[in-house]
Parts: sequence; structure tokens; C-alpha cells
Amino acid sequence: MTLEKSQIKFAKSERTGELIGFVSRHSKTRQLKGVREDSRFGKQICVLSEDLKGTIEPNVLYSVELKPMHKANGYVVVDATPVQFPAKVESIIVPKALYKVTVTFGNKTVYFDPKDGKSPMSKTIDGVLAILKERRDIRNLKGVIDDFNRQAQALVRRFEMDGFIYMAGNRHSGGK
Repeated sequence: MTLEKSQIKFAKSERTGELIGFVSRHSKTRQLKGVREDSRFGKQICVLSEDLKGTIEPNVLYSVELKPMHKANGYVVVDATPVQFPAKVESIIVPKALYKVTVTFGNKTVYFDPKDGKSPMSKTIDGVLAILKERRDIRNLKGVIDDFNRQAQALVRRFEMDGFIYMAGNRHSGGK
């Protein structure tokens, strides 16, 4: 019996309360791909093996090994490892117009923009740090946080030199 690999997120089943995921076989490559429960593609259920129950978090992307079920149409997850993406931290400064530090990982972007941020989280260093510290899918999280903090502090200094006022009450205390 061969094991197959895929990447899936797990969610709690409304019927049983167990964590489950879904996969669909790609029509051309024949590889299993993780899909959502409401996917329009023909999907099969993935349940956790007994030894993985209690170790998996919902809504986290996992790289998994799957074994076909013996008497049912679906798969048993025999191994699961959280996927971690490398992150890239970039500063973009256009004097008097744009001040932004972005952290990009996987298909997600978190940004700090003290001038035009859309929410309190994106307008403050502490807000972005709170988001980053919660993430489980960033490789070398401490290094990424340190890099973000260093670039954000430099951006704030430039922002203030250009005549803008950064809300000092929300400034992160990590270095000047």
C-alpha cells in the first residue's frame, strides 16, 4: 500500500467533532490536492490516525502523508507536519507619499503603514508584531520579527524626519 503526499488544512466536523480535511485528485497530474469542504470538485475525506489526534490544530496548513482507507472511500492521515514559509521583509519609502514595511510569506502579506494604514493593526508597529507573533506558518519567526522591528523603527525615523508625527504612545519599545 503506497502513501501519497499532499497539503491540507483541518476543520472540526459538525457531525462528529473530529478534525477532518478533504482532498481531490487532479485530473491531469493525478496528484491529491487539499480542497475545502464546499469544493465543487469530487473530494474525499481525510481523517486523522489515532496517534495524531490531539496534536493537530485547525486552520493550519499541514504537509501530510495519506493512506487509503480499507473499507471506505477516503484517506487516513498517518503523518502531518505544519508547513512553514520563508518570509521576506521589505521597506518601501517614497518621501512625503508612501511609508510601508511589508512582510510576505506563502500567499499572505502583513504590512506596517503609519501614514495610510487601513486599521489600527497596520498603523502601529505593535499591531503588526501582535499579528506576526500569532503566526505558526513563518520559518525563522524570531529572525523575521527582529528584521521587521529594525526596518519599522528606521521607517518611523524617516517618517518623522519628513515632518510627519508618529503616535509615540504606540511605538514599540524595542530599540530606537
